[in-house]
Amino acid sequence: MELSKRSLTIFGLGWLTSLILVGYVAGYYYMECQNLVAKLREYEGCVMHVNICLNYGSGTVKWHNNTVVLAGCDLLSATKRVATVNYTYWPSQKASFVDAINNVWNNGTYYWMWYHWTNDSWEYGHVGADTYILSPNETVMWRYEKPHYP
Repeated sequence: MELSKRSLTIFGLGWLTSLILVGYVAGYYYMECQNLVAKLREYEGCVMHVNICLNYGSGTVKWHNNTVVLAGCDLLSATKRVATVNYTYWPSQKASFVDAINNVWNNGTYYWMWYHWTNDSWEYGHVGADTYILSPNETVMWRYEKPHYP
């Protein structure tokens, strides 16, 4: 079947219009990507990554690596980004006490204790989680355990 000159012209114009439209859409998304990269660079100093481990003491361990938090974030706020946390603020101590993480509650024998990784070992946290300010790329762990204070 032979195509008429008019049909070829319409086909060619449709094809050309499609190419122009695809080029426009690609250009639009390229510019949006460039704007997003610029915004990420703008906020680069405002956020940091931390690694949070939740050790339930029963063999279940959940890691939340490269968790994005605001720079200067405290441990309690960072933990609330990866888990459901129930806690009580004690005005006399000026600190919060974690009562439960992900519905695993302290029971009078076992409590949620936190540690941070230093010098190739876990070190017990000596302050309340809401007063401990995290550092970039720091690794911390919550462990459900019978406390053994140093």
